[in-house]
Amino acid sequence: MKNTDDSFFEHAQDEPDEQASAFIQYASLFSSVTTDSFYVWNIPRKQFDYIKPDGLFLCGFSVEEVLDLGYDFYPQIVHSEDLVLWTDMHKAVLRCLTNYKGKHDEIDYFSCTFRLQRKCSFVSRPLPQMVYQRIKPVWIADRWAYLICTVRSSTSKEVGNLHMHFNDGLSKTYSLTTKRWKQQMKKSLTEREKMILMLAQQGKSSKEIADVLCKGQHTIRNQIKPLFAKLNVHSMQEAIDFARSHRMIYTK
Repeated sequence: MKNTDDSFFEHAQDEPDEQASAFIQYASLFSSVTTDSFYVWNIPRKQFDYIKPDGLFLCGFSVEEVLDLGYDFYPQIVHSEDLVLWTDMHKAVLRCLTNYKGKHDEIDYFSCTFRLQRKCSFVSRPLPQMVYQRIKPVWIADRWAYLICTVRSSTSKEVGNLHMHFNDGLSKTYSLTTKRWKQQMKKSLTEREKMILMLAQQGKSSKEIADVLCKGQHTIRNQIKPLFAKLNVHSMQEAIDFARSHRMIYTK
């Protein structure tokens, strides 16, 4: 299946070795401080350059097996019913990178949801696991060279949810039907929403947040649900990450 993804990489070029080496060292250090699954995809070489030895993304495979499989690893772990959609989303991401050549500093990251099929020792067939993936493109010497990807479990009920996030706080949503990107309104948070996120960032539960704000826990939970909808996220951690990256709240 190695030819399946050839069109993804036709516009990419190889990167300078010294810069690439330094970047991979940095990626390795970053992976040690994030709780997410984490990997780096080398676009021009069509290979994984780094994979955090984490069970969620590996789905029962070893790091060595994944490095050897390269792109052929994805069909092994992406749920069979989501594989066509997943492929479409990645094509859309890489087309965007090509279209934004020369103004790549405008793009912050992409995000999407899909299901993995994970091997488990106690069942005979793989179990589906919905995940949320963030994709950060990296340019070296004005050429896009890497996709930095983090993966975590998601409570989303739907696959897809492909969004392109910009550094100015704007975002676009990709329609899997029309194959087009649609501009979204710039999001802003109320003071209460900012406070909820900043308290959650400190590790406080909804009950503890309610106590700090002198509100009932039920009231806080009712405010969290529309906050998730506003940010197009499905968990508090995703909401915190979104607000941080778009400078809606202060970081720790």
